[in-house]
Amino acid sequence: MQRTAAMKAFLAAYIVVFAILVLFLLNVLGLLPILEIEGQGDPSAFALPLVVFGVLMVVIILIGAMWGRAPRTPWFWLVGAIPGLLFFLPDIPIIVEAVTSPGSVLEVLLAIAVTAVFVVLLGSAVMSFRDARRLRRSAAL
Repeated sequence: MQRTAAMKAFLAAYIVVFAILVLFLLNVLGLLPILEIEGQGDPSAFALPLVVFGVLMVVIILIGAMWGRAPRTPWFWLVGAIPGLLFFLPDIPIIVEAVTSPGSVLEVLLAIAVTAVFVVLLGSAVMSFRDARRLRRSAAL
């Protein structure tokens, strides 16, 4: 069954979230040091949780893209959005600081991109839920 535009937007937003996660993971591991990491402790301690989130995101992307019943399964779209939305929660203070007192252009652009992806993911999850309910009802008739 074809995915609706909202479902395609959900999957595209998740791919962008995954790309941001990979960027953060490479930054934490020191392979691509583009952002300054503040705080105490070893930043590589965040590598395992980032990898777990990454694997979960890949599974959600694959299920949403490949599973034939996904377009008619409303709960998948809402539950599937939770890891992607939770991924951004610890970054909210950093995003606010980056926008209100920018340190570099890259920080501002990343904060705007993260905010846009968060809004698109949330909105497309709700719209996909509604579309899946509508598709399920029309298939039952």
